[in-house]
Amino acid sequence: MDAGDEVLRQIRTWRDSRRPVTLVRVVGLGGISGQQGTALAALTPDEPIAGTVLSGVADAQLAPVEQGRLLTLHIGDDQAGRVGMSCGGVAQLLLQPFDEVPAQAWQLLAEREPMCLITELNGDEAGPTEVYAAATIAAADQAHPGVARVFGKGTSEGAIVDEGRAAVTAVWPRPELVVVGSGAIADALAAAAGLLGWTATIVDSAREAAAAAGRLAGCDGMVVLSHDREVDGPALTAALAGRAGYVGALGSRHTQQARAEWLAARGVTDLSGVHGPAGLDLNARTPAEIAISVLAEMLAERSGRAPVSLRDRSGPVHS
Repeated sequence: MDAGDEVLRQIRTWRDSRRPVTLVRVVGLGGISGQQGTALAALTPDEPIAGTVLSGVADAQLAPVEQGRLLTLHIGDDQAGRVGMSCGGVAQLLLQPFDEVPAQAWQLLAEREPMCLITELNGDEAGPTEVYAAATIAAADQAHPGVARVFGKGTSEGAIVDEGRAAVTAVWPRPELVVVGSGAIADALAAAAGLLGWTATIVDSAREAAAAAGRLAGCDGMVVLSHDREVDGPALTAALAGRAGYVGALGSRHTQQARAEWLAARGVTDLSGVHGPAGLDLNARTPAEIAISVLAEMLAERSGRAPVSLRDRSGPVHS
């Protein structure tokens, strides 16, 4: 369970107890580096904060502030250093009552789908909040230019866009990688996924793979290493029937063909959703190199980019 899941769980507990809940959204940072936190945190009276905001440096300043307004915090270098941040700066936080956020937001998060909260601003005063899913971000960007840039990063973060007219919070679930099959490559994939901040699960059986495939969402992936047809075949079948955004299968051309024949015999003929052999063409040979190759392909798939050398592209590095 990632930090965002824990915040949602705590919000549900407070709401079930009929406690008032205030959402905390970091929507602007200036000069601050090294901070750790979640895109969404929550407060209720006389309880510890749910989630982490700015590595906890501002927790004591959040409870008494007025809701429905932007809060500007000035954090000194000494203050930042005490919580492990590299340096201080200025942060803008938006605090709002839980009930002002449409229920669609919590449904999307429960389904592990990315979403974006957009709150109209009039100076420091917060207006209505709307929810946008991935399919409707283009419309949101037309209303408030800059929304698509924030959401398109694929990370949970906030910003103020449209010349100060809107506060944006993009919330992306932490990706999960399911690896079917064990061994050195499986271990390397799990380690590399951990470096990215993803969760990784290694399973060995068709039953475990099918159960894992059922919980994966568009931000997640499954990589099949097993060469046992009674494992890799059902695993690929389950992955293709699910919502995983990336499905990869390692193995030679001969192995890929054998899998395709096994699946075709059972009515699964559309394999366009399978990256097999998985990975980018990096001439990867060691388990670690293969893991980097596969996860680089998954990253490209998630961002909708065709992998090329940055040297051969023009324009900004980050777009």
